[in-house]
Amino acid sequence: MKIDRVKIKNFKSLRGINIKLSNLTLITGVNSSGKSSFIQTLLLLKQNQIVFDNQVKKNLTINGEYVELGNKKDILFEDAYEENIEIGLFFECPASGAESELQIPFNNKTLKIIDSSHFILNSFYHEVNLFNDDFQYIMTDRALPSITYGLSDEQVERNLIGFRGEFSAHYLAENRHRPVSIEGLKHRDSKTNQLLENVSLWLGEISNGIEISATVYSELQQVNLTYSYIYGDKRTDKYTPLNVGFGITYVLPIIVAILKAKEGDLLIIENPESHLHPAGQSKIAELCAIASANGVQIIVETHSDHFLNGIRVATKKGLLTPEQSSVYFFRKDKDELETKIDEIHINSNGGIDNYPKGFFDQFDDDLDELLGL
Repeated sequence: MKIDRVKIKNFKSLRGINIKLSNLTLITGVNSSGKSSFIQTLLLLKQNQIVFDNQVKKNLTINGEYVELGNKKDILFEDAYEENIEIGLFFECPASGAESELQIPFNNKTLKIIDSSHFILNSFYHEVNLFNDDFQYIMTDRALPSITYGLSDEQVERNLIGFRGEFSAHYLAENRHRPVSIEGLKHRDSKTNQLLENVSLWLGEISNGIEISATVYSELQQVNLTYSYIYGDKRTDKYTPLNVGFGITYVLPIIVAILKAKEGDLLIIENPESHLHPAGQSKIAELCAIASANGVQIIVETHSDHFLNGIRVATKKGLLTPEQSSVYFFRKDKDELETKIDEIHINSNGGIDNYPKGFFDQFDDDLDELLGL
């Protein structure tokens, strides 16, 4: 079950926001404008999901598996009138179709769950994509190129690859023949719908002709990840991640996370553009668009105009409808601490209706400076 809307009060710079989540939600904005704070609210709930017993108070875990936020005063809005933080998640009730809110206020490190309709906690809590293994978070700081990678049977059996994508190699080794769940994610050149072949082909959109392999060495508790290149009717030797482009290994967890997803899953991806050529950034945007159009809920934090434009192109090509995406520009006005949010809409031709100051306008600003305008 997907999250329809998120309402946040007094969390860091998010004094009071209420935004709709689409199949694909793009969060962008200048540095320190509240983008990561928005994602942290969802991760904080995930981290504390064990306390989701109706009307029961439990200690709030601010520092844990998903987020480390320091102490209470560090996450409270500086000018808050009262020391109370609230997070509201809105869902569509499966039975009635009506919207229902799951309200999560916390004060003095105590978390209390309020569900006025009772349907989420009593019946559907474990069906919410944030609160089960239908959720995958890929953080900005991802696993680096290495000769070998570690194993995690627990993560792989839960269909997860780690926050940093550090178990991507192990996941591919164990699930290389697993079919891609969403037919639309099958690469046009694939001969099968098997995961490893399709990961290689989508990775080949970024580095032409690349092929990936992963082998588990149980006695060493390590996985060997290698790449080779096909050129003509020949194939190169196998190379370790240390001897191919850095961006190839850095983007691998994102491709794996998307291709292993099924309809209804939730993916949160930070900075998918990192270490990629602009063409590669646009291609990853296309992959996200296809997954979102087929029912995967994706939240992306990005600084990349190439990623945004990739979504616009995908919309114009009909891979994604305007209703299936939302774009939010986070900003802070001068001399203010509070995050303000501008919503930008992408139309069916890929055009956008709003260009707030600072919204991917640096290229134009620099060009005007060069031309002396």
